[in-house]
This record gives sequence, C-alpha cells and structure tokens, in this order.
Amino acid sequence: MSGYEVFKALIHADIEYKGFDWLENNNLSEFEILISVILTQNTNWKNVLKALANLKQANITNIEDLSNLNTQDLAILIKPSGFYNTKAKYIKNFIQKYFQDFNSFDSFKEQVDREWLLDIKGLGQESVDGILNYVCKKEVLVVDAYSAKIAKYLNYECQSYEDLAEFFKKDIIKNQQKLNILLKKECKIYELYQIFHALIVSFCKIHFQGKKLSLDGAVILDPLKF
Repeated sequence: MSGYEVFKALIHADIEYKGFDWLENNNLSEFEILISVILTQNTNWKNVLKALANLKQANITNIEDLSNLNTQDLAILIKPSGFYNTKAKYIKNFIQKYFQDFNSFDSFKEQVDREWLLDIKGLGQESVDGILNYVCKKEVLVVDAYSAKIAKYLNYECQSYEDLAEFFKKDIIKNQQKLNILLKKECKIYELYQIFHALIVSFCKIHFQGKKLSLDGAVILDPLKF
C-alpha cells in the first residue's frame, strides 16, 4: 500500500481538482500564495481571499511593498482573515528575516530550505511545505488534516507529520511516468505533488462529513485498505 496507489485511485475516480486558487497558473501570484500560507491559519479560504483582495487593492503586490507598510496598517488590510494583529506580526517578522538573508524573490525561491522557514515564528510544518512546494517549486508534498483523514480510514497509523508525508509520497517518484499518462500531461514531481494534494482536499470535501465517509467515497478507498 502506498501514496501512489491512493493517487492512482483518486485519478481513476475522476475527482475534480483544478479549481483551487492556489494551484499553479490559477488565480494567485506566488507572492499571494506565500502570504496566504500565514493568512489561512485558523480561518476559511474565503476570508483569506478577502484579505488578499484588500492587499491588491492597496497596490501591495510584492514583499518590497509589504516592507513599506507598518504593522498596524497591514493588520487592517488583512482583517478579514481573523487574528489579524498576530498574523501581521508574523508577516512582518518573516519580511525582516527575508531581507536579512536574501537579495531577491528569485534567490529566496532557489535557496530557502525547510530549516530556515521553520525558524520563522508562525510557520508550522504544513505552512512551510506549502511555501516550498507551491512557491519554490520544490519536490515537497503538503499533507494536512484531509490527508490524515484518508490515512486513518485506510488503517495507516501515523506517529508524526513526517510519517504522514512519507506514506503519501511513497512510490510516486518511481511511478512518475505512469501518473503522467493517467493525468494525460507531462508533470514534474513538484507538480504531481500539487495535484495529489488538490485531489486529496477535493475528495475529502466531497466525500467526508466529519469522520463519516460517503458510500461513493468508500467505493474508492475500500480496495486500498490494509
């Protein structure tokens, strides 16, 4: 049993996954995805989009623009996302360290690593992996509460975030070409990880009501059970 088998099953089930704003070439810039990682904590996605729209309306479209805002003004702009004073402090803290260590956004995307990001207050493992995968195009799979629901249903016991990630990444790299054939497009590994994450989120939104899985969802996952 592996993440590859789950990935394959979700593709065969024809789960719609392409509409998420945070997927590559969709509605959000890399800068917006980066900021959304902090904004999305303890709120829903619609509120994040409202906060991002406020930033765009104020012509805040890159990290340099953000650095010129004081923390209070930033907090007002991101208010729809909730916990806005704390999030504004997290963002300003991130920006300060960013300018200490990187000359440009391109150098940040190329050079930043997990340890650097985890050292930033307000960024947890899922947030860090989101930045590495969706902004920096690294071969990192984001796992989350939705991933944990599927793993639990499949009777896979995860002791940690790393265990969960390893389970879902298993056998994907060696089956890259098979997945590309199923998806009918050529994808790099980081793109496959983005698609897999989107499929997992979409599947859970459709088929899980709390901890209860729909009958259609069970048809998809039951053949994969340990």
